[in-house]
Amino acid sequence: MDKYKIETVQELKDLTGGGRHKFEVVSLFAGGGGSSIGYRMAGGKVLAVNEFIPEAVATYSANWPDTKVINGDIRGITAQDVLNEIGKQPGELDVLDGSPPCSAFSAAGAREKNWGKTKKYSDASQANVEDLFFDYIRILDGVKPKVFIAENVAGIGKGAAKGYLNEIIREMRRCGYTVVCKVLNAKWLGVPQSRPRAIFIGVRNDIWRKEYEGKTHPTPSDKIVTLAEAFAGLAVTDRDLKETNIEKYATYLELKKLGPGGQSKKYFQLYKANKDDVSGCITATAGQIGAAAIRHWDNRAFSVSEVKRIMSVPDDYILTGDYSQRVERLGRMVAPLMYKAVMLNLLSLGVFNENT
Repeated sequence: MDKYKIETVQELKDLTGGGRHKFEVVSLFAGGGGSSIGYRMAGGKVLAVNEFIPEAVATYSANWPDTKVINGDIRGITAQDVLNEIGKQPGELDVLDGSPPCSAFSAAGAREKNWGKTKKYSDASQANVEDLFFDYIRILDGVKPKVFIAENVAGIGKGAAKGYLNEIIREMRRCGYTVVCKVLNAKWLGVPQSRPRAIFIGVRNDIWRKEYEGKTHPTPSDKIVTLAEAFAGLAVTDRDLKETNIEKYATYLELKKLGPGGQSKKYFQLYKANKDDVSGCITATAGQIGAAAIRHWDNRAFSVSEVKRIMSVPDDYILTGDYSQRVERLGRMVAPLMYKAVMLNLLSLGVFNENT
C-alpha cells in the first residue's frame, strides 16, 4: 500500500513520544478521536480532550490511555478547568481543537426544523446543540491558544444557517483572532471519501503576519485515492459478511438495481459505491444496517475495517461497542488525513515559531 499508507496506533505513539512532538493540542468534542489522530500524524501531542458520550470516551481511552479525558458536557466545563488539566497559563497552548455537534446544520434532513431540539448521540442526548459552538468560543476566550481549529458541516454556511456562521466568526474575532473559514473536501486531501467540511482556522492577532493571508488552509490536490486503492490488502472475514448483510431490508432490493456510483431515487441517501472512485460521505447513520446510506458495490454495508480505511483511521484502532456503534463512531469523526494536511500547512507557515 505505497499510495495509501496509514500509520498504526503504535507508530503514531512512537512518532511523538519522548518529547519529540512539534506542537501541543487540546481537543474539545473529541468523539472517538479522529482529529486527534490527524494531529498525531502531523507530529503533535494531544494533552487533553473533552467528551461526554460514554462509548466515545471508552474508544478514545482504549487507544490513547495516557491522554487526559475531561469527561462531561462542555457546558459545565470552564477554561480554567482546561488550563488546570494541562498545567498551562492562558496563551501558552499551541492549538485548541473542536468539532461541535453539527447535525442541526447538515444539508441532509430538516435543518432549521431541528434547531433548538434535543438530539440523540449514541447513548446520550443534548439539547440546543447548535449553541455549543459558543461554548467552544467561551473556552477559546479563556485559554487563548496560539491557533484554534474548528470544524463543522459545509451546510453551516448555507441558507438561514449563514446567520449563525457570521455570528460565530464575529465572536471568534472578538476573542482576538484573525479568522478564516473555508470549505475543504477530504477527497482532495488524501482521503478516499467525498467529505466537505467547513474548517475554521484562527491565528491569535499578536502572532498573525500579513504573509499568512490566503495561506491558512492547505492547497487541495488534483488526485484522488480510489476505494480499490484504499482497500488493497484488506481481507473480508465471515464476521464482516454477517455484520454487513442487508438482504432482509427493503434497501437491499433497491441497492441491487443500482450500478456502481448510482443513487436511489426512492431512498434519497442510498448510494452504491464505485471501487474506482472515492466513497460518498460516511455518516453516523451508516452503521444502521437497514438504513439508506453509502453501501458496498457487493450489495452489502461496508465492514468496520473498510470504514476505517474510508475514514483514514489506523487498521489497529480500537473501537468499542457493537457494529452500529463502531461505524457510528467512525462516521462522526474528522477524517485524520484531512487534519494532518491542515496542520502540516500551518507548520510550514511557521505559525508556531512566532512569540514562542
